[in-house]
Amino acid sequence: MRKGKYVLPAGNGRYISMKIVFLNPPHRLSISRRYRCSYHSPKYLLPPHDLLQLATCARECSGAEVVVLDAIALHYTEAQVCDVISDAAPDMVISVTGIDIFGEDMACLDRLKSAFPDVTFGIFGYYPTGFTAEVLEKSSMDFVLRREPEKPLSGYITALEQGQSLETVKGIAGRRADGSIFVNAEERIQDLDQIPFPDYGLVDLGRYEEAFFGKRCGAILAARGCPFSCTYCAPTYGHVMIIKSPETVAAEMAHLIESGAQSIRFLDDTFTCNRQWTIDTCKQIIHRGIQIPWSCLSRVDTIDKELLDWMRRAGCERINIGIESYAPRVLERFNKKVNPEIINKQLALIRKAGMQIVGHFIVGAPFETDADFAETLRGALESPMDFIIANILKPFAGTCYFEEVSDLIEFNLLPYKCAYKDPSIAVIAKKRYNRLYLKFYFRPIVFWRQFHYLLRNPARAVQMLLMLLR
Repeated sequence: MRKGKYVLPAGNGRYISMKIVFLNPPHRLSISRRYRCSYHSPKYLLPPHDLLQLATCARECSGAEVVVLDAIALHYTEAQVCDVISDAAPDMVISVTGIDIFGEDMACLDRLKSAFPDVTFGIFGYYPTGFTAEVLEKSSMDFVLRREPEKPLSGYITALEQGQSLETVKGIAGRRADGSIFVNAEERIQDLDQIPFPDYGLVDLGRYEEAFFGKRCGAILAARGCPFSCTYCAPTYGHVMIIKSPETVAAEMAHLIESGAQSIRFLDDTFTCNRQWTIDTCKQIIHRGIQIPWSCLSRVDTIDKELLDWMRRAGCERINIGIESYAPRVLERFNKKVNPEIINKQLALIRKAGMQIVGHFIVGAPFETDADFAETLRGALESPMDFIIANILKPFAGTCYFEEVSDLIEFNLLPYKCAYKDPSIAVIAKKRYNRLYLKFYFRPIVFWRQFHYLLRNPARAVQMLLMLLR
């Protein structure tokens, strides 16, 4: 495992002796958490990449002893998490928090802090970064790692070892001795090639999979940041993209294969955003002889035939496309900057290249009319998509969409509440959500497209069918 270059050891050349538990908090639902999103994932769970990346950096770059406790994948209760923390006897617990379950996550972490008052608790995530001071004021957390957490945590450990004030560490927020709160400015990581590859030996890889790809799924975040400005999207690390080199991406894929991964999911907001980089990365994968199925996220306006051909040759078997809507008026309000007339033509290029298509949709905006939804439904049914994933639009604080409809929303950070004042909005959204799923999946053409997947995964197919019928 290689070490990062921008994370410095203690001044006397020795690392501080510290044990850290990196916690994916328990929840009654199977929740996937990342910095930028959290969602209910009842049957297929991707690995906790953010936690694995941070834990590996803390060990390789700062010499900490680390434990990754994925309470979601292990199906642990809060009591079982307490048992693990008690047995591990860590100096510190660091957790990632979800977004729409933020209140539940914080309540759980406050209870854990109460059970272990001598253990330092830190958090990172979308809301802790965007509402740092308020989170610290209304919780018992000791510190926040703001936005990209690797350098702040390394600086935190180094400051402790050298007896320096934490107020000197960029990207850290915490409490002074008098109880007052300080919030330090963030700093972007400019060279992602120097971050150690996540150590999948810290978790049971067999617990993670992508839908119909099989178990033992690894994940790679090849770029941080997104140049697009969709109004509904929780911003990640900013609009400036920092990208790993194609050589590093290929090396990380090889590392995952050595760790036992049998498929890979790229977590980049838009894997095809930089066309030449994507082609160069595919060429590097082919040059190294890497053979593993992988999937990624994309947009219809960032793909073309040549690009898709290179991706297929490099092992890409599935592209997740953010379509959101086929209604021009809705796309305009989302600032998607996509002409709906090109969507299915671009999807046909993916089909012709030999890759699966998963379309992602957003329904339930207060400004979405019946006619708008009808356009979306018609476009989806006429498309060559294999699968769809529908989401009900949620007004996350800090997004442009939230500001646009703030008069329609009741929002409170802790205790957390973010909901439309008019309950009929949610009712209509749920009806459209159900209708889109049922109309798309209950067609003979979808059955025949997925016949071999259904044969290979009959139990999962039945489970998904029952979910659609709820």
